[in-house]
Amino acid sequence: MRRPRVKVDGEGFYHVVSRIGGKRFLIDEDEKRILLGMIRGAAAFSGVELYTFAVMSNHFHLLVRVPRKKAVSDKELERRMLAWYGTGKFAAILEKWEKWTKKKRPDLVEDEKARMRARMYDISQFCKTFKEAYTQDYNKRHENTGTIWEGRFKSILLEGSFRALMTVAGYVHLNPVRAAMVERPEESRWTGYGAACHEDFAAQDGLRSLVSRACGAKDTDWNEAKRACANAIEGKVPERSARPEDAPLPEDVVETDGKGRPVRAGSLRALLTRRVAGFLHGGALGEERFLKRVAEYLPPRVRRRAEGLFDRCPFLGLASAAGVREVS
Repeated sequence: MRRPRVKVDGEGFYHVVSRIGGKRFLIDEDEKRILLGMIRGAAAFSGVELYTFAVMSNHFHLLVRVPRKKAVSDKELERRMLAWYGTGKFAAILEKWEKWTKKKRPDLVEDEKARMRARMYDISQFCKTFKEAYTQDYNKRHENTGTIWEGRFKSILLEGSFRALMTVAGYVHLNPVRAAMVERPEESRWTGYGAACHEDFAAQDGLRSLVSRACGAKDTDWNEAKRACANAIEGKVPERSARPEDAPLPEDVVETDGKGRPVRAGSLRALLTRRVAGFLHGGALGEERFLKRVAEYLPPRVRRRAEGLFDRCPFLGLASAAGVREVS
């Protein structure tokens, strides 16, 4: 069944996942570099803020912020076009527009500008932009045909809180560890955290923006951001924090049955090292009050539960519209 896309009007935070079709592992080191470049270019064009990422051999994860729509001037439009199309194609588009203007068809120029602006500040258009471009580029270089992706991307709508954003960031950064590709997240150059640890300044800027937003701070330096991300990877995520070091860290949780007897003990770190449905499938993640507030955007089967209890995880301190459970 086609899963409804969960998007909100205005500002939204999303965990995005998309896989290569046919269980193929097509994205080697060179392909990861090309795909990440396209993701960053599409983010600059779309006005989407790329907080962090994990580019794997058969899928990718993105943690992004989509700002509220706003007017884009011609000067800003051209800057974004250059970031996405590159100098050659950008110059060709400007030349085409100039010819249309000389032929007294400025309406054609304005129509194309309007179509470009319509692709901005939208999570679906952002993903479509780089996924289609990457497929075309991959097919051309490898003499392949057809789409390489396994259907549409999946996305989780996130509450813009410290707990939700940093927990999902930790989950994203642990992807290479879960896949047994590295022992420590900082060893991988294809996650935002690992790249930042290897002095990728764009990755550092993304994590600084993430932690600044999560903390409600005006600016966060790289050392603070690194410490907050390292804590999140270890499952040490306080419910809220003005600065990463200010709040006490949660202890391991003991689950109990209806009679208060212990069932099992665990920690957020243990949860993050497994594949978790609440982070991977359509729905939303945050406090229950957040889920009830965005219930109108959720799939009907989830919206019907909005007056009741959403699935909870004691290690997470959050509720999920998709169910916080381990998946194979």
